Amino acid sequence: MKYRFSIRQRLLILLLSLVTLLWLGAVLASFLQTRQELNHLFDEELLQWARTLLRSPGALVLPPFPDRDNPQRTDLQRPYRLQSLGKGILASSHGAAILPPWHPGTPLLQNVRMNGEEWRLATVTDGRRIAQVAENLDARQDVTGEIAQQLLAPLWLVLPLLALVIGFAVRQGLAPLRDLTARLEERQPQALQPIAGPVPAELQPLLDALNGLFRRVDAAFAREQEFTAHAAHELRTPLAGLRIHAQLALRHAESGTEREALQGVVQGVDRATHVVEQLLALARLGAAQSQRDEPIDVPSLLQRLRAAFAATTAAKGIHLTVQGPSPAILAGRKTWLEIALRNLVDNAIRYSPPGSIVHIRWEAEGGRVSRITICDNGPGVPADALLRIFQPFYRDPNRMEEEGSGLGLAIVQRATEALGGRAEAAAAAGGGLCVHLIFSPLFSGEGRGEKASTYE
Repeated sequence: MKYRFSIRQRLLILLLSLVTLLWLGAVLASFLQTRQELNHLFDEELLQWARTLLRSPGALVLPPFPDRDNPQRTDLQRPYRLQSLGKGILASSHGAAILPPWHPGTPLLQNVRMNGEEWRLATVTDGRRIAQVAENLDARQDVTGEIAQQLLAPLWLVLPLLALVIGFAVRQGLAPLRDLTARLEERQPQALQPIAGPVPAELQPLLDALNGLFRRVDAAFAREQEFTAHAAHELRTPLAGLRIHAQLALRHAESGTEREALQGVVQGVDRATHVVEQLLALARLGAAQSQRDEPIDVPSLLQRLRAAFAATTAAKGIHLTVQGPSPAILAGRKTWLEIALRNLVDNAIRYSPPGSIVHIRWEAEGGRVSRITICDNGPGVPADALLRIFQPFYRDPNRMEEEGSGLGLAIVQRATEALGGRAEAAAAAGGGLCVHLIFSPLFSGEGRGEKASTYE
């Protein structure tokens, strides 16, 4: 996979590269300028020694260049010579023999090659006497280089500090982009409201494009939900009429073949009606996005659902139990939770055999619901299908004989995710299927000593 640099990495590499080049150029220029200034100072010192020698009546003792590593180096000595135009050499030092002879027109300072090495020679005269003092250029370059390095040594600390400052500046400069990314990551998939808030001018076009995309997607979803709701609503009446006519025809059927065919029509209409109800549930789920979050009293909601399914459970001989601590509150949109629980209870009753028990339990932490579980005694689901049953239109082969659309658990998953939770399926201990709706408690440490509520 091809590696891609982030904007932060690009900025850091570019800025550090440019700053490093500029820093190196500045250090080199400073080094060369420092050496030039030091050479100028040494030239002035050399001329000062020559003038001192010219005014001296005799020999002088000139200090050598300092060398801590080898103070006895002979090339660090300054050879000199004082001579009179009429009387010859008046004074000289050790090694003065290598000094070139004086002749009119000799410059004050010059580089000369003596004894196979480069020397700096200072020559001054008052018209009667000539004073010459020389320094070894190699020794001078060693000394000036060492002094320049010591003077520029603090600059080596500047580059790491610049890297830290640039890294901090880049990080702070990209903070609005990180904030925008965090706001997008925290959004639920169904949250399509425009992103508000001030952003830097560079991010405004991106924010405008995102908000435009959100508006278009929201409008497309709204049109899809509206079409689904209208289509499902329009289908309910003709399906109900078709079922009535089929049942009337079934009463007057004369042959077994006619009764079997009409019974198939009734079952097909019932299945189509169930699909229409599921489509209406999806439309309601989308419409509930505009509602505000509210505290949902889960025990009361489950008690009402238990009462709503009382006729169905009685007709099939199924015992429905509802049990859990009280109070138990879930923050969210009540419509979403009701749709999810209604589908789960309907599935559990539909696939449970007559005379069985459907258990509904919930758990709460600090009065806030953390889990709702619905278990049935039906045929169960194979282990390899537990992750697929939440896919739209998936139907387990073990339950194909029952009427269904394959949308119920997909609706449950979508509604649970909209509430900030997740849906999981597992095999029940005594056979059958358990579906868990798992939520993260919003608060903790409240509502200690809950009282258990049981409805049977």
